[in-house]
Amino acid sequence: MVFWSRPLDAQEQAFVRKHFGASLDALLPRLRVYQRRLGDTRRALSMNGGRIFMPRAFFTQSDPHQPLRLSHPQIAGIFAHELLHQWQRLQRLQGMPVTRQAAWLQFKALCTRGDPYAYERCDDPQCMLQRFVHAQVEQQGQMWEDHVRACVVGQGDAAGALIAAHVRGA
Repeated sequence: MVFWSRPLDAQEQAFVRKHFGASLDALLPRLRVYQRRLGDTRRALSMNGGRIFMPRAFFTQSDPHQPLRLSHPQIAGIFAHELLHQWQRLQRLQGMPVTRQAAWLQFKALCTRGDPYAYERCDDPQCMLQRFVHAQVEQQGQMWEDHVRACVVGQGDAAGALIAAHVRGA
């Protein structure tokens, strides 16, 4: 059962539609959630073809047959981060496959002790949107994760809303 998976349930599909609008509709029927069993099983991972690997603890009662605990801000944010990588693949951002760019960033971070997720915040929503548009794949994922976490706790802001409109294609 190493590669067992399931399609997104109704709650998870509603989460996708809420945060991504119709921008993932082409992929939604193929999106599948896996329990992460290889590598660092405490971290989530997104792969080509709509495959999202999540840590066991992120599922209700730690059971991958159950829904993800999306009312928990950290889990919702991380799931959104991995979904954004699926969105990036649909957009063909950066002119490079997302998985290859993310793997390179992770390798580089190991060698330099850098943080591929770090980005500089600013108060101006237009400035943040431009930072999002020009950021590398992991920085975009982190910006999106931070936005969704804030939304889950009722603290979304104008900069996040502008980025969300961009992601939704509005």
